[in-house]
Amino acid sequence: RTQLEQYSEEAPLKTQPKHKANKRAASIAASTWVGCLSISHFLMTRTIASQWAPSGVSDASEILSGEWWRTVTALVLHADIVHLLGNLTLGALLIGLLAAETGAGTALLLTLLGGALGNASNALLGATTHSSIGASTAVFAALGVLVGGRFRIDRASLQRGRAWIPLVAGLALLGWMGGPSERIGADGAAVRTDVPAHVLGLLWGLVLGLCYLTPGRAHRNEAWALTGAAGLMVASWYLATS
Repeated sequence: RTQLEQYSEEAPLKTQPKHKANKRAASIAASTWVGCLSISHFLMTRTIASQWAPSGVSDASEILSGEWWRTVTALVLHADIVHLLGNLTLGALLIGLLAAETGAGTALLLTLLGGALGNASNALLGATTHSSIGASTAVFAALGVLVGGRFRIDRASLQRGRAWIPLVAGLALLGWMGGPSERIGADGAAVRTDVPAHVLGLLWGLVLGLCYLTPGRAHRNEAWALTGAAGLMVASWYLATS
């Protein structure tokens, strides 16, 4: 006991303060995600705005010719209600978890950037005839940001080996929910999963998480981050329709 007391006096154990999840930020981010995608789907399928939809598709040849905004606009377009509901559910869960750690603005901005970078990389690396729509690339980017941030903070802790656990879990989720699949849509056309976009979205999310995110750290200027995400989406649709 004497030796332990002396050890504690000479080298006290360092404890990291526990971070409390920001439930309010999680609710705001998840609600914003669900609201924006739902409204966009309604506008693009039930109103005169549906004529804009072709201008927002992530078309590889058009992106490579300079229409970079398609990498952003395609994230709010969906083939049908089934496609939309899948991205609403998983996206709200992952973005909510991310926002609880970082704040609503940061979570939405990183998700949008990761999805756009995933679509851009898919256009660059894939066939020039490739085209896609849907928020799933951004959803897996949010997963990548979560995994990358957790990997970074765990590698800096005393138990460095556990850092690989979220990475393996993230890859398992990618294989389970983002793997190859095909179904017949409401219009009778085949709806196929864009696996390369999912993988690239996850990879870009990992990069953003490793470079920027530290779970548990209070982020400032959340209003500016949220404004940046909204501004990027509005600017992209303005360019697509002008």
